[in-house]
Amino acid sequence: MFNAKASHIVGGELNYDYKGNNKYRIRLQLYVDCQNGFPTAIAQDITARIAVFGKNNNQLISNLSFEIKRNAPIRVSKTNYNCIEISPNACVDAYLYDTIITLPKRAEGYVLSFQRCCRNNTILNLISPEATGANIWTFVNDLDTIVQNSTPVFKNLPPNFLCTNTPLIFDHSAIDADGDSLVYEFFHPFLAATVGNPRPTYIQYEKPPFSLVNFSSAYNFINPINSSPNATINKKTGLLTITPTLSGQFVIGIIVKEYRNGNFIGFTQRDYQFNIQNCVFKTVSAFTTPEINCDKQVTLNNNSQNAQRYFWDFGDSAVQTDTSSKKIGSYTYSKIGFYNIKLKVFNGNCIDSIIKTIEIYDKIPFHLPSDTLLCKGATLLLKPDIFYTKTNYLWSTGSIDSTLIVNAAGEYWLKIQRINCITFDTINVFYDSIVVELMADTLKCDYKTLNYSGKVYVNGNYKSINWQSFPNQINKDFDLDSFSVSKKGLFVIFGNNSNNCPFTDSIFNNMQTNLAEFRMPNVFTPNNDGKNDFFPFPINEYQTELQIFNRWGVSIFKEKNQSWTGESMPEGVYYYFLKILTCENEISTHGVVHLIR
Repeated sequence: MFNAKASHIVGGELNYDYKGNNKYRIRLQLYVDCQNGFPTAIAQDITARIAVFGKNNNQLISNLSFEIKRNAPIRVSKTNYNCIEISPNACVDAYLYDTIITLPKRAEGYVLSFQRCCRNNTILNLISPEATGANIWTFVNDLDTIVQNSTPVFKNLPPNFLCTNTPLIFDHSAIDADGDSLVYEFFHPFLAATVGNPRPTYIQYEKPPFSLVNFSSAYNFINPINSSPNATINKKTGLLTITPTLSGQFVIGIIVKEYRNGNFIGFTQRDYQFNIQNCVFKTVSAFTTPEINCDKQVTLNNNSQNAQRYFWDFGDSAVQTDTSSKKIGSYTYSKIGFYNIKLKVFNGNCIDSIIKTIEIYDKIPFHLPSDTLLCKGATLLLKPDIFYTKTNYLWSTGSIDSTLIVNAAGEYWLKIQRINCITFDTINVFYDSIVVELMADTLKCDYKTLNYSGKVYVNGNYKSINWQSFPNQINKDFDLDSFSVSKKGLFVIFGNNSNNCPFTDSIFNNMQTNLAEFRMPNVFTPNNDGKNDFFPFPINEYQTELQIFNRWGVSIFKEKNQSWTGESMPEGVYYYFLKILTCENEISTHGVVHLIR
């Protein structure tokens, strides 16, 4: 198979190791097709050109770009399967280009890129693969922030071939010299160079941001290969799980990202062509597991090929009886958790085995929030702490959505069912009972000064408060719980109570009228006997204005806040006019008084 002659690029990865004093060991691993690749093209790659660009301005830095000589090739020949009777026809060589360079400190960092054309024309998941080159690149991060860093290095060479309809779990993990956290994903491979210029010079290199390869319509970088189930890579462990279903050649990208203190600081990308072939096995170990294993039970479907005997190890270290020789695997665990299940199959002297990690549930793990308060007039979103796909949700209200909006107090429950796993949880919603209200003392008037006095104050526990008054009597940003007032008006408060629920209240403070009742006498006797010597009787608590006229209309007395003593005035009839000033209005009265000695 794959006898069409084309170019030679199978893939590669580029990484670096910081050596101190701004020196970096650069390693380019280039994979070539040693069966169908052009010998001339392979020979030309005795050196590899690495272009250096500014990470932010994307400009070529010619004086830092460099060439590296390659080492002798390593044949990628490890067989990742057992009991293959007929060896597949595939050949991949790995060339290592290794050197040490100096990269001066640069705030924005650098981009390092190797660009070469072309790939095999028999690749199925790319458009025009024979005209599609490879761009193997990485970056050196901000050297002012990341003082030193070495990118991750994949531990194993990639598979030189895969077999159709045969499960493979491949350790695609990496080692990081700095102990950074690693995350594994599929990525979209990049292209560069052309058929007309397959080995460009630095100035002919494509500048960042780089172009992406064009996948055929049935493929993308997340599903780049025919596999059932779809190929996956474990984000934490880097284990690649794949069961190819179609023979051919497929380009796939796998990236390992490194994080330090939660910050993304670097990566290593492996761009690689997978060779898929129809293999002949003497026996193959394979089984499938349910997506969810409930009630601590698991039943496993045995998909092994050409097996005469079976041996299951269910990975339960708590007991010694967690094994079985039956074809179908079935086991009940004593505890929930993760378990490594191994199936070993036998055909004569040929033995094949496979290990898969499963999670055993007692029930679907989820929780609703703790009992909570509902502000009056508000709504509340209830949701579980974990969401599941392909799962049935049922709320106590009859809703089948994964979340529920409520506007009333009460007890609410959620049932989650996934396959045969059912879990309930309940939440109680209570109304907020904290009342914040506005209260006011009756507004009193001092009739001597004609000033009001009173207080408006808040009753209740609050977290924040704002005041308003009409007419305005409150300074901006006033946030105390009481306010002294000097005139009547409307007062309003709003804010959040101690449960963080909104509140508002208002009050109109009333005025208290303390005007004493008094009678104006029609006779007074200013004879200094201590009785009825003044007109009118002293009313010192008020502001007054008194004017006295004799019977001929001549004003004989006019004073404020003072009574008339009748001094030197003869007996007779007199006329008076009296004004009393209050906080609200003015009271006027007049009449006749007889002065008698």
